Amino acid sequence: MSHTDPEFLALTALGDEAGTAQDAAHLAQCADCQLELERLTRVVELARRDGPAPLEQPPASVWERIAATVGPEGTRQPDGAARALVPSDPARAAANGSGRRGPVAPPGRGAPASGPTGVRVGNSPGRGGWRRRRLRLVAAGLAAGLIIGAGGTVAVTQLTRPPASQVLAEIELRPLAQFPQYQSAAGTAALRKTQAALQLAVSVSAPPRPGFYEVWLLGANGTSMISLGDLNAEHAGTFTLPTGVDLRFYSRVDVSLQPFNGSTQHSSTSVVRGSLPATAAGAAEPS
Repeated sequence: MSHTDPEFLALTALGDEAGTAQDAAHLAQCADCQLELERLTRVVELARRDGPAPLEQPPASVWERIAATVGPEGTRQPDGAARALVPSDPARAAANGSGRRGPVAPPGRGAPASGPTGVRVGNSPGRGGWRRRRLRLVAAGLAAGLIIGAGGTVAVTQLTRPPASQVLAEIELRPLAQFPQYQSAAGTAALRKTQAALQLAVSVSAPPRPGFYEVWLLGANGTSMISLGDLNAEHAGTFTLPTGVDLRFYSRVDVSLQPFNGSTQHSSTSVVRGSLPATAAGAAEPS
């Protein structure tokens, strides 16, 4: 009896539309294909499950029965875990991964008269055996693809996740008396230390004005300053501080309103300002 293609069953287990109306009609009437689909569906559900899947350790008697079935070439790991059987078919060896195996007869030559070089489990090759092997390969590839995909998602998430940081100081940014038009403005600044650098996260609530808001570190002498960058459209931003910056000297955080005139100088219009504590400067120094 002709059965549906294993690829059709695999895609159906994934929830994809596949095959023809004849494939679907055969599946609805064939108990063997329904059983294979159920097995593939369990593989998909297991691979898509959140968190590690529970694995059961089979008792030692299971391996004893397997070894008795396949003959004397079946061996056991020292810890009792089953070792993968060595296939005599090179194609199966490639599918199952590299490992120790006996000599393989070159194409066109028969196997040595002394016996097989590996262990073959199951019936002799035929339509049914070929289909079962292909289904096993489809299931293995299906599970591997889903698991690798999930692992890749985790890996990308870990690579793109911001590095762990230590908050050294959090301060409020307040308007200055000499700028009454910004008395309703307010903001916060958080100094953070990561493994790679010092960062300053700034957020400001300020009225909309023509221009853009820029963040500065002001020096204690009243004239020196370092531009850290512009706030985004939500008036927020995180900035990496220059390597070796002295926060005992550049201890004040200033946010200015800058006109679109191409100048890189401070506009002399400060919207909010705040000072970092001396303890933060000490904690920011390399250990």
